[in-house]
Amino acid sequence: MTVVNDTRRDSTVDNTGSRRKFMDRYRGQIRKAVERAIENTDIENIGSEGIDVVIPKRDISEPSIHHGKGGVTDRVLPGNKEYYAGDRLGRPKGGGGGGNGSGAGQDGGGEDDFIYQMSAEEVENFIFQDLELPNMTKRAVTESKQTKPKRSGHSSSGTEQDRDFVRSKKEKLKRMVASIGPMNEKILVLLQEKRDILANATGPSMPEPKKGWVPRKIQIRNLMASIEILMDQNWGLLNDASKARLDALDDEIEAIEKRKTLVPVFNETTDSRYRNRVQKPVPISKAVMFCVMDVSGSMDQETKNNAKLFYSLLYRFLKRHYEKTEVVFIRHHTEADEVDEQTFFYDRTTGGTIVSTALEKMKEVMQERYPEAEWNIYGAQASDGDNWDSDNPKCDKLLREILPKVQGYFYTEITKGPSQSLWRTYEKLAAQFQDRFWMANIKERRQVATVFREFFKKRVGETTAPSSLAYTPSGPN
Repeated sequence: MTVVNDTRRDSTVDNTGSRRKFMDRYRGQIRKAVERAIENTDIENIGSEGIDVVIPKRDISEPSIHHGKGGVTDRVLPGNKEYYAGDRLGRPKGGGGGGNGSGAGQDGGGEDDFIYQMSAEEVENFIFQDLELPNMTKRAVTESKQTKPKRSGHSSSGTEQDRDFVRSKKEKLKRMVASIGPMNEKILVLLQEKRDILANATGPSMPEPKKGWVPRKIQIRNLMASIEILMDQNWGLLNDASKARLDALDDEIEAIEKRKTLVPVFNETTDSRYRNRVQKPVPISKAVMFCVMDVSGSMDQETKNNAKLFYSLLYRFLKRHYEKTEVVFIRHHTEADEVDEQTFFYDRTTGGTIVSTALEKMKEVMQERYPEAEWNIYGAQASDGDNWDSDNPKCDKLLREILPKVQGYFYTEITKGPSQSLWRTYEKLAAQFQDRFWMANIKERRQVATVFREFFKKRVGETTAPSSLAYTPSGPN
């Protein structure tokens, strides 16, 4: 048996490329394994233990190309007493067990199928992949805890990874210009005087032609070159007073150059600049999901379990993908009550069936706590379809008042028999509200995940609801 245990800390589907590619390649086998697990196991156990995916050996074999020697070759196989040159061999027959694996021989050896263990997180990722709440739009957000960093200028302190080297260099240049610029200007004046003294030794100095703007460093370099030439030519023509003045000028220039060396090339405190980021609130969509479940006596335990499975998937989906999504649980028989999560999934209260009480409760809660201008409102209802005929018109009236205010409403009828009166009532509504009302019929537990994915698939560009989403062998009667 081949068993692979990935013990890496980061071995989730989101950050391990090989596992993601493997799951993409064997999506069909994984889907069947997930359906079997949902059919035979509680969703709570799947969420804590994960599942094993069995992949037949033939499905993981890799195609390969072999190059033969070519031509006609003769080989001598020692110990062969049964066959002679030219004999034709028949094709070997399949089978010959000795084990469950493929390639088993007479000695019982062989190779088992490949078993891939999916973690609980990977199972959820697979079920909820590419799903979303339909018609989700931005509503007003009164308070948002979600923030994201946003650039906000520069600061003189921060971490090394946020240092802006270009901006720091600009600050350094500005400081250097402000500190050394006046010193260079003073040196330029002294050098100009020095050149004039040397030039006047042979007569009145001629003014230099005016030029465009030239950087001080270049002006100083040109003056020093000119002074060096004049020193060679006119030093002997100078009197003692001029020579003494030249020596004094050299001393002043040297003192200024020393002061320039005291200016740091880069000052960590004043020159460094760091990218500054502030946390700003991010507008997010607020949504509320109303979970309405029938707990009347006509709902047998199997039907209730299938309904609970649907809502368990829905609850995990909302909590996993939408931080600002609230869930309102409403249970009903002849009366409807808003309950907490524990009561909704595990309470054993039962009774008759009046569906309109749940819709009235939903409408009441919407008016009190969830104004349509601020919230994306969704409703999910699960029932066996049984209801008093006299109550169906009231359900129709209430849903016609609710549907214009919601982004989506999902009705799941869980029954193995023919469709009930509530289904026929809702079919008329589905035809009129095709962009926000979806229906499905579930006969078997394994269909729950398929219906769930169909309800919440991405509907980019889709303008009409799928026709009766019915995952039934013959469809509702």
